[in-house]
Amino acid sequence: MNFIKILIVEDEVLIADYIKDILESNGCEAISMAHSVKEAQEKMEIMKPDLILMDINLEGNLEGIALSQQKSEDCSIIFITGQTDSKTIEDALKISPESYLTKPIREVDLLTAIKIIIQKKQKQYVFVKDGYNDIKLKLDDIIYIQSDRNYLDIITTNSKFTIRNTLLEFSKELPSTFKQIHRSIFINSSFLEKISSDEVVVKSFRLPLSRNFRQNL
Repeated sequence: MNFIKILIVEDEVLIADYIKDILESNGCEAISMAHSVKEAQEKMEIMKPDLILMDINLEGNLEGIALSQQKSEDCSIIFITGQTDSKTIEDALKISPESYLTKPIREVDLLTAIKIIIQKKQKQYVFVKDGYNDIKLKLDDIIYIQSDRNYLDIITTNSKFTIRNTLLEFSKELPSTFKQIHRSIFINSSFLEKISSDEVVVKSFRLPLSRNFRQNL
């Protein structure tokens, strides 16, 4: 869980601290808390969390539901509430939260909900080492990967990363949209623009196409 950035939005400090303690004891490191709507808005903008644990009944109103609509597209929501009336639940479900937990929060329910979200996100992202840092790359942003012995060049829509790994090992983390076109190259077929006898064009990059791998396209 140490890679996921979690924002706890809860105006009851004791409950927020309780949730934070659970997360920290289970390996979560990037945790922040907000106890008001204004503080939550600021931290959502600065932190850009992967997951928000959102109390619905903030400051005596159902502000959590409205606040959750301001999240980024890639951010997941788990609603937390002490209310179980059908109208509140109906309004909350319109946001399409990943989960809905009622107070008092049970540790097993919280951790299970988070682990399900992490599994879903792992299918969308891959983590790579950049020096001493772990960088989260969105798989949809990777254009191609090219190996040079024990190193890989990962070309994305806005950057390039060089990591120490083999193409064979790294390819195990790639979804079926990635196709091998050469013994040293995998491409993201979503960016495929042109195929010729001995090369392909992906996002304006011209790359060699091996006859042995042509059938992959």
